[in-house]
Amino acid sequence: MATSAFIPANTFLHRLDARSKLIALLTILAIAMILDHPVYILGLLGIVLFSWLAARLPLNFLGNIFKYFSGIALLIFCIQLFFYPGEIYLLHLSRPIPLIGFSGYISLEGVLYGLALILRLIVILTIAPLLVMTTPLSELMLALVKFKIPYRFAFILTTAMSLLPSIQNRAELIQQAQLCRGVADFEQGNLILRLRASASLLIPLILGAFRDSQTLEVAISSRAFGAPVQRTYLLETHLRPVDYSLIMASGLLLLFSLWIRWG
Repeated sequence: MATSAFIPANTFLHRLDARSKLIALLTILAIAMILDHPVYILGLLGIVLFSWLAARLPLNFLGNIFKYFSGIALLIFCIQLFFYPGEIYLLHLSRPIPLIGFSGYISLEGVLYGLALILRLIVILTIAPLLVMTTPLSELMLALVKFKIPYRFAFILTTAMSLLPSIQNRAELIQQAQLCRGVADFEQGNLILRLRASASLLIPLILGAFRDSQTLEVAISSRAFGAPVQRTYLLETHLRPVDYSLIMASGLLLLFSLWIRWG
């Protein structure tokens, strides 16, 4: 079981304190929720991708995210394209269908909002692995504890944040195994066939997650997790000037996004 997706390297992001990276992560997530125009969210995605390159993380992980997300992204875009109300009509398709909320037109607002939703989800899907891959789980958990988050919740959060890379690695292994056995072809055929082949990954992934959770339960129980004693920590971290600079830059970027949206 992969318990950590941390990739060691000597980069700027790796040397930052986990608390400043957490604040930057929450700021980017908040900005992604605040902004609703695809151009601004695309700029935010550019910052995330630049950070990904600066951290020297493998780009194939990003490619896999985009590949598995493409079907969901297309569905989200089509829903907003046909059902989002707007005033600037681009294309007339049919008469209005009030029963399903379709006006009969494709509007510019629907196109922009659909693109904004897709870019927003891409930002969310790429920023969390960026934090996990550049921060050891021990430092991340300590940062949460220093933010006065109870240790139990800190453990749950750090475990959940490390699940995406672990699930991604497991999905790749299952996919390769099924290709070797000729069970499913994930590259050939139309979109429906590829989605049906991807659905065959769900049962092995769910069963693997249950097995990993049982192993984790045995491991933490054998270490007296949750015992009512004063907890001590081997690791100790301190904020440096560069961390304070990142926190200030995150705050200014958040204020700027609020001004763009409601200023």
